[in-house]
Amino acid sequence: EAVRKADARRDEASGVAAPAATAADAPFKTKLKPLWGLEHNPKADVVMSLGFGYTQRGFARFVSTLRRTEFLGDIVLATGPRFRPGVEDYLRGENVLAYPFTYTKVAKKGRRRLLNTPMGCVLTNWYADGDKREGRPLSYARYEMYRTWLSFYEPTSWAMVFDFRDTFFQRDPFTLVDRSPKAPNLHLFAENRQVKTVGICPFNYGWLGCWGKETPKRFSNNSVVCSGSTMGSVPALKQYTERMVQEMDKMKCYRKGAESDQGYHNYLYDTGELARLPDVRVTLNEQGHGVVNTIGAMNGYRVPAHMKGPLDTKWKIRDPEGYILNNDGTRSPVVHQWDRFYKEVFRFIDGLAKKRMVDLNKKSAAGG
Repeated sequence: EAVRKADARRDEASGVAAPAATAADAPFKTKLKPLWGLEHNPKADVVMSLGFGYTQRGFARFVSTLRRTEFLGDIVLATGPRFRPGVEDYLRGENVLAYPFTYTKVAKKGRRRLLNTPMGCVLTNWYADGDKREGRPLSYARYEMYRTWLSFYEPTSWAMVFDFRDTFFQRDPFTLVDRSPKAPNLHLFAENRQVKTVGICPFNYGWLGCWGKETPKRFSNNSVVCSGSTMGSVPALKQYTERMVQEMDKMKCYRKGAESDQGYHNYLYDTGELARLPDVRVTLNEQGHGVVNTIGAMNGYRVPAHMKGPLDTKWKIRDPEGYILNNDGTRSPVVHQWDRFYKEVFRFIDGLAKKRMVDLNKKSAAGG
């Protein structure tokens, strides 16, 4: 049934005109198009991420767990032009809008310490007039990609941007969105403040130091706001991504050794910059609340041993079927940073993906 509905949604997208380009869209215009002749559905909700170089299993943990929730919107990924065995057919079968971006690495520094995203990157085929920015972490450049993709969607659509490798889905997050006129339209998600605040974490404290040594002191008791998951209406996310890119262009924190995009994310939230964006109503969801449950800090290597433990017996946030729960006992729609509990949950995640794959194989065998 989920596959049938997805097919219907793809048919609906065919021939639907994209919104007219605006002046704000122009700096982010790309010359690339999705592979395999697939098209954006301007009326759909959309999930976006930077995901390249993974095996089919790695892609399935993100894509197939999302499709299994009966999410019928667009999935847009910056995949690069080359795929491991089986991946291209898999992504095409899941109707993923895959962008074959390329980049060259101009900096001498190696990979980031925390995430496998290269430093010092210039996008070589994204912009029609060439990439005018200096080499920067690919984790920065993804915000330019997000802003590009958002221009293909109507103002009534909602979007989510994610880290790819450590995210999986248990429920369709968009079904829980309050889209009423006065409700928040930009959702941020915090890490567990019981074990991690800005002042406790040397990484987050250091990244905020890009704005001066007093800045992390000022916000030391604040929750760490994770930049790996953000949700909002298309208009609100456009403003958010533009503001992130603007601050990155201004500060260039990677020159000071603060290479993470999370410093910008926290700075703009903590200083109230995001709240001051026109028509943006931002809210911070603490860990265990909202549509994204960011669990990584609960098993961080700097957390004292007596404060760590399994998700079920220590934290008591798994149900008998293995699903991870929010604080109110409901299943978390999205789980982020699951890999910090890899041995506990990878079989469960792969099981969710496998069930979706069985549906796809049945469809293929039937000639669908």
